[in-house]
Amino acid sequence: MANKFLEAEKKYFRGWMFLGFSSAFPKGKIKTRKYMNEDCLLFRSESGKLNMIEPYCSHFGTNMETGKVMGENIQCPMHGRMFEGDGACRNAKFKSIRSYTVAENRGLVFAWFDEPGAEPQWEHPQFMNEEEFPDILWRHARNLELHHPAVPQNNGVDPRHFEFTHAMFGKVTQEGDFEAEGHKATCKMATEVQKPLSTLAKGNVAEVTAYYEGPLNDYLISKTGSNVAHLGNFLTVIDGKHCKLTQIGMGKRTFNPVTRIQDLISAFFSWNATREDAPVWNNRKPIEHDYYPHDTDKAIKAFCEWTDTFQYFPGSDDEQEKANDENRLKAVEI
Repeated sequence: MANKFLEAEKKYFRGWMFLGFSSAFPKGKIKTRKYMNEDCLLFRSESGKLNMIEPYCSHFGTNMETGKVMGENIQCPMHGRMFEGDGACRNAKFKSIRSYTVAENRGLVFAWFDEPGAEPQWEHPQFMNEEEFPDILWRHARNLELHHPAVPQNNGVDPRHFEFTHAMFGKVTQEGDFEAEGHKATCKMATEVQKPLSTLAKGNVAEVTAYYEGPLNDYLISKTGSNVAHLGNFLTVIDGKHCKLTQIGMGKRTFNPVTRIQDLISAFFSWNATREDAPVWNNRKPIEHDYYPHDTDKAIKAFCEWTDTFQYFPGSDDEQEKANDENRLKAVEI
């Protein structure tokens, strides 16, 4: 049998990935990060544009982490070579370096990950609709050790996670119903709701809809009676095992006292749900079966098959090596 534990760690997903909040990347500062197992360097230019490039100068291989932001460029600390935000070297004698497409939306930063040179195939996530949800009510992030990056997003299609992990939910009343079209997907499900939320919201069932834009970003709406909670889940992949899950509670601030109370209720229960998740994640062991589809759960199986359509293999320019990786993955026994 193929070693599924090792093979799955080779999988990465093309698409937009959340990098963090805009405030983490101030003007004139240089930040180094690892995303999708790739070393990256971010700098915000004088005009305020955030750029991401590979960190190594094409002249001498120097890591430009200790360089300087000069106008719209970054200057290498070794010989002063200048690189633009698109990776082009201002000195024509030296080749360009890899750059990444970066987009910012209402204080959130996303970047497109794919094979080198590939252009974005769709627009960055638009969950933060200004008219409906102009504010972030709360935010929470945790580091996760996984054996496959799509694991946390499985929970958005699995109502049993709500039933067994979160105290305010009860038995499953509607199994996950997953549908995908291109890079967008939707899953609907429902569970019972326990007191005191059921009393406050005047409803006994939570109808949950998860909207996906690529396999790493989802926006979840939970409706219980008069209460509606909005939650964004953004997965940042560091390497094959290490990820960060950022959860953002969203809502529309208002001076209406009734609506404000409802917002507070939604924020409290949503935040509390993320707190309940923590000990479960922190006490689990990444095992080889944590991603693979189960014949008894159609939604998870459909989700896994959909995420597989986005896979690519970063860090390799050798076409034969990438072909070998793909063939090995296809040979994995499910």
